[in-house]
Amino acid sequence: MSAPVLELKGVSRSFGPVWVLHGVDFALRPGEIHALIGENGAGKSTTMKILGGYLDPSGGEVLCDGKPAGFGHSDAAEARGIVMIHQEFNLAEHLAVDQNVFLGREIRKGWRLDHKAMRDRTAELLGRLDCRVSPGAQVARISVPDKQMVEIAKALSRDLRVLIMDEPTAVLTERECEVLFRQMERLRAEGVAILYTSHKLGEVKRICDRVTVLRDGAMVLSAPVAEISEDQMAAA
Repeated sequence: MSAPVLELKGVSRSFGPVWVLHGVDFALRPGEIHALIGENGAGKSTTMKILGGYLDPSGGEVLCDGKPAGFGHSDAAEARGIVMIHQEFNLAEHLAVDQNVFLGREIRKGWRLDHKAMRDRTAELLGRLDCRVSPGAQVARISVPDKQMVEIAKALSRDLRVLIMDEPTAVLTERECEVLFRQMERLRAEGVAILYTSHKLGEVKRICDRVTVLRDGAMVLSAPVAEISEDQMAAA
């Protein structure tokens, strides 16, 4: 088994007097799709945000390549190839699709923005996702499923090592889910570590290699997906 690229060691987190995570150990390994499941309020979102650099732990530590990470901010995590796709879209609605994909990381030719390069690269990424949206379309004018595909294209445009996906299929059609699963399989084959959350246990069983269950902020089960049934996942 390969060494984790990103992991939590005894991580706890509180918001004021309320503790939402209790000594969580969690590891993401290259070339593995790891499902994180649990009821609403179990601590999944907090766990993901700590892994992605959006929150600091109140106790325990985050390790990247076996060393303390100390991200401090999501930008620091993204600089190390750790990208989170949020359930709530993080898009600038007034900008075009290609501007969103490269926002803050614009391609330049000398001191000028290379708009053609960004449009062409965005078109390539959207084509990979079988998404027919124009790179020049204003985000405010495209559909909700297409916005999800733009978020995924943003992630794919980076030098990915870890991809954290929060309920990515919630707004996608069955066909769009199939496209997403193919991309996840491609990324896994390239050695990317993927964290996948979903309430759809059939998806977890189909696409994931390992599953971890959180309940009331504590890890209650972690096992290879091949060794656990949907009923056992639900019971946990």
